[in-house]
Amino acid sequence: MSARKVAIIAEVEQGKTHPAIVDLAALAARLAENESVEVCWLAVGSNAADAGDALSGSTGYSAIALEIPCEVPPTGELLSEVLQPFLGDMQPDVIALLHTSRSQDYAATLAVRFDAAYVSGVQGLVVQDGGPIFQRAVLGGKYMAGVKADDRPVVLTVLPGYFKFEGNGSHSAEMETQQPSLPVTRTRLIEIKESATEAALTQASTVVAAGRGIGSEDNLDLLSRLAALFPKSAVAGSRIVCDAGWLPYHRQVGVTGATVAPELYLACGISGAFQHLAGMSGSRFVVAINIDPHAAIFNAADVGVVEDLNTFLPLLIEAIEKNGLDTDER
Repeated sequence: MSARKVAIIAEVEQGKTHPAIVDLAALAARLAENESVEVCWLAVGSNAADAGDALSGSTGYSAIALEIPCEVPPTGELLSEVLQPFLGDMQPDVIALLHTSRSQDYAATLAVRFDAAYVSGVQGLVVQDGGPIFQRAVLGGKYMAGVKADDRPVVLTVLPGYFKFEGNGSHSAEMETQQPSLPVTRTRLIEIKESATEAALTQASTVVAAGRGIGSEDNLDLLSRLAALFPKSAVAGSRIVCDAGWLPYHRQVGVTGATVAPELYLACGISGAFQHLAGMSGSRFVVAINIDPHAAIFNAADVGVVEDLNTFLPLLIEAIEKNGLDTDER
């Protein structure tokens, strides 16, 4: 299956998109390496025109802004209903969405409605003459599987952080705004309540994250002591830590939790499953501490420490307490 036409979908809230949304433009640029490909953004949500302008201007791809006037984010049901007629008119070969908790609400619905192949959690791409091969992690991130869609269209959800857009040499692109009629849906989102703890997590400059490898809930005290040494810091956890009740769910980082992009991310005892990596891939600097030298987290780390946390963290805390912390050189 060749990809002659690509639709990339950007969910918009009050004119803002996910920080990693241009990763989808990077995927489209890769698909266009060996052939001419028409790429178009579909920016959908409130104040979508602002986002459409920004996306078309920064990527050189045309954009259609679909304005949905609402005070709270639209449901997956509403998004799929609004997008379906526009995608039907475009008839794209590839429909790409960022892999988020919301896109998972309706990506599969789009695939069913267009009788399309569906590949979720894409984090790699091999472009070849016989058609693209989409790569995704399997078996907890230990292996990569290549998936080829022989039919079109194919709906993709793309994990944040795995594709970096570097420009495509295009010049100015067209942007148009449309106000689709809103269908009657069976569900609606009433409100979103963000706890003070969750806000602190997403705004933290340093995140100290706990995985199953910390051993027990008691060892969270070490992580809290370490986090306290950094200004504007927060303690977070992987899903398995939150499932175990060691941390509340509003501290979870990953596909089904928060997305963070701190200056420093300290991954303590985290294996590196792709679901977790998707939530912290925007981190500027990653330090991974794990006793397993083959842990997948080391592939995403700038610095890796293979050591028992109970041995390493007390020494690290002692060194920082003794020598201080120069945040300008961190």
